[in-house]
Amino acid sequence: MQNMNADLAKNTSSAGGHAERDRATFNSWEQRVGDALRNIGDRSLLNQNPLARSSYIERLAAENYRGRLLPRGLALHDVLLACVEKVFSEVSHEPGLARACTYLQLSVEGLTCREIGRRLNLSREHVSRVYRRKAIELVTEELVFRIKNASVNSNPPAAN
Repeated sequence: MQNMNADLAKNTSSAGGHAERDRATFNSWEQRVGDALRNIGDRSLLNQNPLARSSYIERLAAENYRGRLLPRGLALHDVLLACVEKVFSEVSHEPGLARACTYLQLSVEGLTCREIGRRLNLSREHVSRVYRRKAIELVTEELVFRIKNASVNSNPPAAN
């Protein structure tokens, strides 16, 4: 995960010509975010996610969740929820992103793709291929932004 942090910093600071590598790095982040969102209700599984070993999450765990059971999983949980809230508040009113935001909201509440599809009157396959992917992309964008802009003096999310 430390290598992912280094790759992220290097790839986002370099000039053009690295689009394929940048996309591959982002795809890795999307995969990890997707896994984490799928397990948002299980702090133990979040603790095992590679995102929980990022320097950002480890710092939050040490600063805000010391003494708590599975502090990295709890830190990742709270950061993901903050990212979901930010995405929802910023783009849920946009027609092209509203259903992805609805997917996010219902997914965090614990609904499966099939159940979300029923609520949206869409097939599970369509929800998974279109809205799940877009939702994960949006959350990943927000998480990467937070990690890139985190500093030692930044104010992390408050502990629950």
